[in-house]
Amino acid sequence: ITMKARKNTKSLSSGRHRWSAFKPMMVIGVLTLCNLTVLYFLHNEYLYSGLPSAIENDISPIRHYNSSNHQGHFWEHEPKCFHIDYICHANGEWFYDLSIKRRQYSLPSITYESSEGGEFDHRIHFSVLSPPLLSGMKAGLQAGDDNLKQCYSQTPYHVVIQSVFNDMMGEFYIRSILGLNQWMRKFPPQSDEDLQFYVHFNKNDASILDGHRMFLGGLPQNGKIDDFLSLVQDKSSCQCFQKLVFCGYSVSVDQEENKLTFEVAENIGHPHPEATLGLYSGGPKGSNPSYQDFRQDLLTRYAEKDPMLHQKVREYRLQILLRQGVALDNVGDIDEWKIVGLADRKYRRIWLDIDESTRACDSFLLEKVICVKVNVEEADSVEEQLLMHMSLNVFMGIHGSQFTNAVLLPQQSFVVELLPWIPDYAWGVGWAVRTDHPTPMGTIFHDTDLHHLGFVLDRGSVPLCNENRTWDEEQEKKCFQEHDNEFRWDRRNFNVRPSIITKFISSFLLVNNTHCDSIQTRASESGFVLYNTFCSRGNETSTEHYYMKETFEEDDEEAEEEEEDEEEAEE
Repeated sequence: ITMKARKNTKSLSSGRHRWSAFKPMMVIGVLTLCNLTVLYFLHNEYLYSGLPSAIENDISPIRHYNSSNHQGHFWEHEPKCFHIDYICHANGEWFYDLSIKRRQYSLPSITYESSEGGEFDHRIHFSVLSPPLLSGMKAGLQAGDDNLKQCYSQTPYHVVIQSVFNDMMGEFYIRSILGLNQWMRKFPPQSDEDLQFYVHFNKNDASILDGHRMFLGGLPQNGKIDDFLSLVQDKSSCQCFQKLVFCGYSVSVDQEENKLTFEVAENIGHPHPEATLGLYSGGPKGSNPSYQDFRQDLLTRYAEKDPMLHQKVREYRLQILLRQGVALDNVGDIDEWKIVGLADRKYRRIWLDIDESTRACDSFLLEKVICVKVNVEEADSVEEQLLMHMSLNVFMGIHGSQFTNAVLLPQQSFVVELLPWIPDYAWGVGWAVRTDHPTPMGTIFHDTDLHHLGFVLDRGSVPLCNENRTWDEEQEKKCFQEHDNEFRWDRRNFNVRPSIITKFISSFLLVNNTHCDSIQTRASESGFVLYNTFCSRGNETSTEHYYMKETFEEDDEEAEEEEEDEEEAEE
């Protein structure tokens, strides 16, 4: 065309004729530039922020999302999330639905890279090839198969969530749930029916529990919660998803090869990550509303789902009293009773003398205080877990993940964490018994409307190496090391002096705890650390924290001094 334009200009003398001949060349150049620009942005939009947005197409029975006046979805803002549009699964293979118009551009190959090692679940696999890499026949079948329209889920968004140690309920709560809740508060879905969750467990022996379902039930979702394995297992029938979302992953993009690989990350992010995980890992002890936000959202959502929930809690409390031998005529107002739940673990960290501790509460029966054993593993449903913990005024037990369910306790209830005795040479001493800031598990009560206390157990709580009372420290240390598998605090069983329970009841449970100065004084006098308290100072009610100074703090101070010396040397 350029050559023809030049030839024509030789025979045309007027400027007007020259312009007419040049016009075709200019139009084609502009169109070519526009086309390349569109292709470039289609490609890069996918690579950096997930696949292209849902393309409106008349595909039944998909319910397309109305995005007008909407700020987007939470996964579009969380760096550890990405999404794939119009993806299908059949006969053990994942593939793009190419019947969607204009979808052939820049669809990449996507692969999940699982971690190596025997403890990881290698049944989890996910791989989809870019359409140009498919055979011509297979690509043609996918592009023209009208039957795929009938394979689409009625739920438009299916979300796979992952975080390390998510088989442990406390880790799952902190690393997955808290971040999701904050993102979904900021970018709420139009309807609960729009979302379905799957939990990706890395460990090959992990499975989804009622606790996972209960905490995910505190988020907007359609109530159909499953694990990731159920999604990727080979099935003869086809499944198609308008949008498949992955959260809690590190993503690597190879633009030249048009490939995306993803692998597990430590946690799902948070709009303000320093506020949540920073505190969890021993960071600054500043204000953090995330924990109270989700606690309140969780209780509110279940109350909305079941208007009879609070009445069921009252009936559950009554049954507890009757099982403990309280005569129905002596019950009176059920709300006046204080029910103390003692964590009755059956595997590791067993409270060996729990029956003796339970009987120690009998002396407070006239004051309407009763102690009961609580084992979350005996709950056979989400509702049972809710009622079991919402009926308590106190939850007390050995440091561990069973405390996660204590976020269900009523306002102003007590969470009492018994901290293991650990000598300074043993594993866990630097974090499992901290009293100068919350323990990793206890972080979830920070800035909530619950009272969170801690009490450090003594040498007498250890049921090992008691044969010879005349041993010195070195002989005792040698004995513990010989029984290392039993002695390590997270595997060890415990004894608890009943006087610890009675001291707590008389110092806190039967006393007015509304005034901050009063509860702080009683905590100090009775040897309890007050990690978090919801109390009043004058006319204002807020959360306050009263920590103990630890020997670990001296190490921290020495480290800070060394750091300051290094900074001065650098200056």
